[in-house]
Amino acid sequence: MIEPNPGMDAEANTCLRFGVLLLSAGASGYRVIRAVKRCARSVGFDEADVIVGFNTISCTFHRGLQFRTVVSDVPLPGVNTSRIEALETAAHSLLQSYRTPEVIDAVLDEIERIPSPRWGLCLSTFAAGLACAGFAVLNQFGLATAALVCLAAMLGQLVRAFLHKAHFNLIGITMAASFVASSAFLLLDRVLPLASVVSPGFIAAVLFLIPGFPLFTSFVDLARFDFTAGIPRLFFALEIIVVIMLTVSVVAMLSGTPELPSAAVPTSAEFMVAGALASFVSVGCFALLFNSSRRMALIAATLGMAANVARLALLADGVRSYLAAFIAALIIGVAGGLLGRVAKVPRTTVTIPAAVVMIPGPVIYAAVHNFAEGDILNALSKFTEVSFVVLFIAGGLAVARMLTDPNWAMYRYIDFDHELVGEERPINN
Repeated sequence: MIEPNPGMDAEANTCLRFGVLLLSAGASGYRVIRAVKRCARSVGFDEADVIVGFNTISCTFHRGLQFRTVVSDVPLPGVNTSRIEALETAAHSLLQSYRTPEVIDAVLDEIERIPSPRWGLCLSTFAAGLACAGFAVLNQFGLATAALVCLAAMLGQLVRAFLHKAHFNLIGITMAASFVASSAFLLLDRVLPLASVVSPGFIAAVLFLIPGFPLFTSFVDLARFDFTAGIPRLFFALEIIVVIMLTVSVVAMLSGTPELPSAAVPTSAEFMVAGALASFVSVGCFALLFNSSRRMALIAATLGMAANVARLALLADGVRSYLAAFIAALIIGVAGGLLGRVAKVPRTTVTIPAAVVMIPGPVIYAAVHNFAEGDILNALSKFTEVSFVVLFIAGGLAVARMLTDPNWAMYRYIDFDHELVGEERPINN
């Protein structure tokens, strides 16, 4: 008869807790699975089977002929890149030696004390405004429009923050914030005597609501055929995007916004300089909204600036928007992978903020305008164009991951027979 091992219960719960913290921070299923397996190896299990969904995680840990199965239901995951960084650092340092559950739990307690959200209401509100203002500049909406976009987005972010603190339904939060931001922009457009302001800016005012992190993370999971995590994560992102677009379409119908005249990307040095600055500010502020540290925000901003300027140059030279987006995403993915190794940060914490800013605002506006006018055929055409750009961005990130991450590309698994050695390093630097 096999004697029960009470210690396995504590060890299994510790490994599950590690995965739950990583999943709730918005990490991909791939990262969660590998982290849980590292933790299982560290506490002395012989093997671990881990299934990760969008907000669920199920693990079975084996030691000899005994096993323990633990399951957890996670609330809707948010985005906390600081926590992802801390947990990944622990997974690659602390868990490279054999540890007791008490030691690992103490580290997890420390990680949980990292403030979430990391930045206060004032800074996050200002970051949302600047991120959307930079997006307006990139899409040639003008500086006056960018100023109003900043104010409108700040109001929308305030609404989102207060409703989130009250634990309001996420769909309701998205509807309210997008309605306030878009309506505030149009109201400011009519009240303030700024003749250069154009109505399309209300699209830029809601960009802070776009679920870029779960959207692109879902493609990372799907690229590895991890459908359990990737499909629900993708549907979550699409649901939020649909709510934003429908809300903005109602605002467009009520306000009668004009059609946006098509404009080619300028080839002037002045626009490229303005685009570089706007990209740097916008990406850096998006990173702060994702709870990044200053170091991660700076890396993401620099990466996004370089890649987006390359994309703008390609567009100005007549390259198709899909191909330009793919090349820029490939640059982001390759450079982000290399910078991630040097700076010791997970690549997704710097590549995804850099990629969000490449979503084509004028095309989104044209789609919303056509939908509001009842021109469904052209609306679907524009929505398809936006979808292709997003898919090509995701493709560029996936190809870059294959080129720079052998473990990800070659399906290398955690070796439980590997003898653990290594030194710890600070968790949250």
